[in-house]
Amino acid sequence: MKQKLFISVFIWSFCIVVLYPQARVIMPDSIGNQVTNGSLIVPQETQLPIGQSNQIDHLIHDHGAEADSLQRLAQMTIWTIDTRTGDRFPALSDTLLHNYQHTTLPDGESVAMGFLGPLGAPSISKIFNDRPETEQFVFNNPYLSYLKKAEDLLFVNTRVPYARLDYQRSGNKQTREEQFGARLTSNFGKSLNVGLDVDLLNARGFYNSQSVKHNNFSLFGNYLSDRFEGHAFMNLGKISNFENGGITDETFITDPESIQQSFTPRDIPVKFTDTWNTVGNNRFFISGRYNLGYKDTPKDSLSRATGEFIPVASLGFSSQYTQQFRRFLSYDTAYVNVDGVQMQNIDRFYANRYYNEAVDDSIHYTSFKNTASLSLREGFKEWVKFGLTAFLEYDLRNYSMRDTVGTNRLQHRESAVTIGGVLNKQQGDNLLFNLRADLGVLGVNLGEFRAMGDAETGFNLAGKRVILSADAYIKNLRPKYLQNNYYSKYFKWNHDFGDIRRVYLGGKLFIPFTNTTLSASVENIQNWIYFDQNKNIAQESENIQILTARVDQNISLGIFNWDNQVVYQTSSNQDVVPLPELSLYSNMYLKTKIVNELTLQFGIDAHYHTKYYVQGYEPALLQFYNQKEKEIGNYPISTVYANMHLKQTRFFVMLYNVASRVIKPQEYFSLPGYPVNPFIFKMGLSVNLHN
Repeated sequence: MKQKLFISVFIWSFCIVVLYPQARVIMPDSIGNQVTNGSLIVPQETQLPIGQSNQIDHLIHDHGAEADSLQRLAQMTIWTIDTRTGDRFPALSDTLLHNYQHTTLPDGESVAMGFLGPLGAPSISKIFNDRPETEQFVFNNPYLSYLKKAEDLLFVNTRVPYARLDYQRSGNKQTREEQFGARLTSNFGKSLNVGLDVDLLNARGFYNSQSVKHNNFSLFGNYLSDRFEGHAFMNLGKISNFENGGITDETFITDPESIQQSFTPRDIPVKFTDTWNTVGNNRFFISGRYNLGYKDTPKDSLSRATGEFIPVASLGFSSQYTQQFRRFLSYDTAYVNVDGVQMQNIDRFYANRYYNEAVDDSIHYTSFKNTASLSLREGFKEWVKFGLTAFLEYDLRNYSMRDTVGTNRLQHRESAVTIGGVLNKQQGDNLLFNLRADLGVLGVNLGEFRAMGDAETGFNLAGKRVILSADAYIKNLRPKYLQNNYYSKYFKWNHDFGDIRRVYLGGKLFIPFTNTTLSASVENIQNWIYFDQNKNIAQESENIQILTARVDQNISLGIFNWDNQVVYQTSSNQDVVPLPELSLYSNMYLKTKIVNELTLQFGIDAHYHTKYYVQGYEPALLQFYNQKEKEIGNYPISTVYANMHLKQTRFFVMLYNVASRVIKPQEYFSLPGYPVNPFIFKMGLSVNLHN
């Protein structure tokens, strides 16, 4: 009864939000997450000197985004880059005040997430549009939220040295989850900036054999002058994830009273122990771009040295070396008798065994990618209304994995040559667009094709800006080598899958009067590659249609605020692409200043989706597979929190999974066999240091 009442309150509340157009509203802080390569929210790439306003001001003031804890640092400029072309895109810092506590949770990555429980463990978005393309090294996919990439890095140019320290923690000594992050960056002169990022995560896990450890160290730098722009990035990263295969008895979660004995989450039985996945990522990136142009000398000046440099065209080059590995190892090798057959304990959970020794599967992958580009810059003359870039890319890839006899290494080398271009208009107010295309012309990606585009326009209505945007793509994707070929103790395959074909069309409308964002999209997929109910990789030749509709609605009435995100999804083939029909994130809070310098946000939020056969997780594959044994959903994962900001310091306290204290039966599962963390207290702190 309590569960139905809780769900009814959230659905009823959302209806009020949608039907309440008179409310004054504010833009969510998530606008910072929308500034990505190719995004049309930012009108043009940053070219202004440090200390002057840029297009980020357009984001904050025109769209009403709440300023972050660096709002007084006008002398800082932040951007991301396109690793192929070297284009720079203005970006917001990751120091926004609003909902800071939400960014520290796996749940915060999407409206609906599937994850193993601990922070840093494998995860998958239950919103199909939030899932990126499959990586060449497919074992990275479950950790995409935590990987450090050059295209996601926030490069900086700053007049004063800057440092940020982050720390979050939950649990006692046996179950502690903690994460420490640090960024230190400083300029050496006007043009050169060097920085260091550190991200250390250690989650012992609230359930048995579930600890996670991340170590990430990154060096980055950039050099900017009129003629030359250079960027460099190096990341050394390693993830170790202990695997337990999931709990074996859900009664410990759903009906703990029936166990009739005292126990902790660590006492709940799991499938196996002493087993772990290790994934490593070392990335090295460097790019340079030489600008061709002229000095725009003022008419009243006699010296060309006083003129502003106007870039007309650019010659660019970038080089990336990626070194990645994955190892699945188990010492859960005690022999057990299963139907008269002696086998190691972990073996009893798998139908096939392709070698007899203890499981020790490993694979290594390297990629050496070089790209040359030529760009015509937008706006160097009034009549030049767009920018144009062409590029040529060569990628050399190497794979090495243990073969089926367990003594030799299977070696594979392949190369791919890609040509492509970008046509964009990022300046002005009436129409912005970005068209991108690439074509595989030689090697394993021969015939692979992507054509992607997005456009944005808007108009002023009663002094407010209404924004319309659309995006679309057509893709013909070659299967990855590891989707066609794989060898391990429990799984092996050798396929010749066909090309994956995807056609997508989406649109979005922002209504400023009610702070409502409406979006919808449809996608047709053919030859989708997935893991079936038997955990075998398969390809569906029939067409699959994915329809998505989303409403983002925020309310602000004085100090009372209510943010809502609702996503409706349908899949024409739930056996191949299972999706929840309705997913909801609702966040109700009070936000006010207690004193002049202290801001308080106090509230309760919840993630909820309808029941469906969510994908399961297979540790031996480090992949998610389709299953028909357990439906998950119709249960909110909620928090009660207080998020505060004092000068350059942000901090929060949180009670996680509070719904489990009032709703019976307790069904706080994210994936089959994997409950989220139990009711716990969590806290976090972030401090900006600059002088």
